[in-house]
Amino acid sequence: MEGALLAFAGKAGTDVREERGIWTRTDAIAFDSKHRFMATLHHDHEGHAGVFVKGAPERILAMCSAQRISPGKTEALDHRYWEQKAEHIAAQGQRVLALAARAVPPEHVVLEHADVEGTLVLLGMVGLIDPPRPEAVTAVAECHAAGIRVKMITGDHAGTAAAIARQIGLQNPHKVLTGADLDAMNDAATDVCCPANGCFRAHQS
Repeated sequence: MEGALLAFAGKAGTDVREERGIWTRTDAIAFDSKHRFMATLHHDHEGHAGVFVKGAPERILAMCSAQRISPGKTEALDHRYWEQKAEHIAAQGQRVLALAARAVPPEHVVLEHADVEGTLVLLGMVGLIDPPRPEAVTAVAECHAAGIRVKMITGDHAGTAAAIARQIGLQNPHKVLTGADLDAMNDAATDVCCPANGCFRAHQS
C-alpha cells in the first residue's frame, strides 16, 4: 500500500525524494485496528510543522472539521459528499483511504491522539486496487463444492468487502455485517446469524 501511494504521488507530479528531504518525520502514531489510522508529525528547516494522517474514510471524516479546496484555502467539511465518494470507490472493489493534515507550531514535537481528533483538514481520498488472487477464487469454489460455507473477515470498507465477495464467488455477497452490527448483537444472535445466513464481516463503524 505504501509503495502504491508513493507511485501515485510520483504520477501526480510530486518529487517524493525532494519532499522527503524537506520534511523530516519527528514523531508518529502507528496504525492500529482499534483507531484505524496512522499519523505522522513532520518538520522542515524553515520553521514549519505539520501532521499528516491516512486511514479508513469514515474514521478520518470524523476527525476532520474542514476540507481543502485549493492550496491555503479551506471550507466546511461536506460529510455527505465524501461518504458518497467512499461508497463509489468501494463499490468498484477498491480499498479506500482518506488523507488529511493540519499545521502545528514548530515547537510541537510530540504527537498525541488529541492532536488529530476533530482538528484535521481533509485532503481527499484514494482507491487502491488489490484484486483477489486466482487461487482464492478456485479455493472458494472447491469449498462450496465440498459443502463448506466460506466466510470472510476483512478490515476493508463494507462496500469493498461486498465487491470482493462477488469477485471471489462467496454466497450472499450482499449480506455484510459491520463491526458495529456485531457489537450490537448478543452471543446467541451472532452464532445464529453468521453460520445460518452466510453473512460476512467488514470492519466499519
